[in-house]
Amino acid sequence: MANDKETGPPFGHAMRSHFQYDPSYIPLNHGAFGTYPKIVRDRLRYFQDLSESRPDDFFRFKLAGLLDPARGAIADFLGVDAGECVFLPNATTGINTVLRSLVFEKGDVIVYFSTIYGACEKTVGYLKETTPVESVKIPLSYPLGDDEVVIKLQDKIGALKSEGRRARVAIFDTVSSLPGVRVPWERLVKVCREEDTLSLVDGAHGIGHIRLDLGQVQPDFFVSNCHKGAPLVPNILDD
Repeated sequence: MANDKETGPPFGHAMRSHFQYDPSYIPLNHGAFGTYPKIVRDRLRYFQDLSESRPDDFFRFKLAGLLDPARGAIADFLGVDAGECVFLPNATTGINTVLRSLVFEKGDVIVYFSTIYGACEKTVGYLKETTPVESVKIPLSYPLGDDEVVIKLQDKIGALKSEGRRARVAIFDTVSSLPGVRVPWERLVKVCREEDTLSLVDGAHGIGHIRLDLGQVQPDFFVSNCHKGAPLVPNILDD
């Protein structure tokens, strides 16, 4: 999807006609249970019909050739190489994939904020039960300034070091769910890099809501969803 305001439909009520909403329904929470535009629905059904009409041929010979251009499109938008992009069912699956692929040792700690998405925190709890890793939750009580959020992460990583432990990975959002807050994730990535801590960014609500330039920020891991804010991409404002 082109990141060009001139190529997209006008933002606001005029955009509603591009979706499948019932006329009497007022959508207020697109981030949890939203829907995709009609043009996406039509393309989805086209590929479903294609796969059902020649299943073996589609999965063996066609699918890879269709995935590569799609990866290229999202890579261009995110400012990274297509080889760095992998499609997964959703952002939570991505968080699980990263965390459960790491080999943790005694003294390793997963650091995260209290605004973490619930399913991701459950994964952290599972890893605490099944591996040597520990976890530390940093409480955030809003209203809170960006500087304070950054300092809290710096201080916590420093405190762990003084105790002889290592912040192996830090998890944080681009835009948190509860409350809905734009997180200074770019600065948090920088802190992680300086402290030799892996950065795992939950960008589930990032695409379509804020500008993302992963090539410049360079987090270690970034996961997102395209079914939440991606239809809003042409209308992103400077943040």
